[in-house]
Amino acid sequence: MSENRFLQITSLQNELVKETVKLQLRKHRKESPLILLEGEKSVFEALEAGISLKYVFCDDNELLNKISKHTNAALYLANKKVMEKISTTKSPVNIAAAAYEPVYDIEEVIKKDRLLLLDNVKDAGNLGTIIRSACAFKADGVLLYGDCADEFSSKVIRASAGNIFKIPVVRLKSDIRVMQKIKDSHKIISTVAPYGQWGKNAQECDIITYPERHVIMLGSEASGLCNELLTISDTYVTLKTEKNVESLNLAVFAGIILYIINSKIS
Repeated sequence: MSENRFLQITSLQNELVKETVKLQLRKHRKESPLILLEGEKSVFEALEAGISLKYVFCDDNELLNKISKHTNAALYLANKKVMEKISTTKSPVNIAAAAYEPVYDIEEVIKKDRLLLLDNVKDAGNLGTIIRSACAFKADGVLLYGDCADEFSSKVIRASAGNIFKIPVVRLKSDIRVMQKIKDSHKIISTVAPYGQWGKNAQECDIITYPERHVIMLGSEASGLCNELLTISDTYVTLKTEKNVESLNLAVFAGIILYIINSKIS
């Protein structure tokens, strides 16, 4: 197939290149309906999940031909310098796309059975990895409470291995009223450290029974869950570890407890 099939972009001053670079920053993404996808995994997982692409940059003509079979987006053959400019990684990707950010109805998401709430999780790598585990272990939705990392940053999308497009992720900000509403239909379960005020009466997470309709809540490694969330909880659970280990990485702990819950409910 001739490379002439696709419009070539070689200038870093191209307006579309400039607009794409802006998508690296959260403040610009919030002014746009678009998010930046980097790498084949992210692009093809988005397409498989029905996410619409607006345009695609790629330095591989054969890969552009392949993706043209799956989207009506504008396709551009870019050179290495353009791909380096667009990429947020040290090693530039060979394909990047501007996709329309998925939008979910909070009221519909909170009706789902198995929910995961993350409070003040600011590390993008942890957030993406937890979303990936949530998909792997059959969570139905992810709720972001407080000041969490941007769920559609390139780092979160990459860390989720594209799984962020398979599960609804919605922001509650710090609206405790939504959680009070969920409490009417779901059991609220807080994960806590095995010491301190809340850990005294906590049960080990692999011992208790989990109802089908629940919210499992995890806080940041630094400060845990906020008091307003802990106060409305029905149950507190913890994970027993060796005493000489202060704590687990949050994403590791999330994977463990999500696996335990899925194995007990399935």
